[in-house]
Amino acid sequence: MPRLPVLLALALGLAPIAGACGSSATGVDACKSIEEARCNQVPNCPNVEVSPPLWYTTGSATDACIRYYDTACLHGLSVGTNPSASDLKLCVDDINSGNCATVAEPQTDPNCAWLVPPTVEDDAGDGGDGGDGSTSDGSDSGAD
Repeated sequence: MPRLPVLLALALGLAPIAGACGSSATGVDACKSIEEARCNQVPNCPNVEVSPPLWYTTGSATDACIRYYDTACLHGLSVGTNPSASDLKLCVDDINSGNCATVAEPQTDPNCAWLVPPTVEDDAGDGGDGGDGSTSDGSDSGAD
């Protein structure tokens, strides 16, 4: 019985750490909606590959794909923001239309373009004014 106090102390000691674990993932539900639509369309697009498990013990390949992305989407979207409900609907509708190119790479569809994370352009050194040294009236600013 001397193990019980040690195990209890260990459990109580780890409780604050376990409680601190959380998710700041953004767009989890949007991710699941998009991936579920893709999984449902994959049987109609034989050249499209998604990342479901190669084997499964119950259900269909589509079911396995959806289960896979239910977990994978817990990381959220890489864009870091939630899409509006209307943007998400337009994207999912385009995937559901059966266009295999959209099923394969939804971010290439105009209605899903928000899936592409924004890029940060390096504008260091130009002062943020376009960097050509001219003024708004077209004359030289004399900054040479």
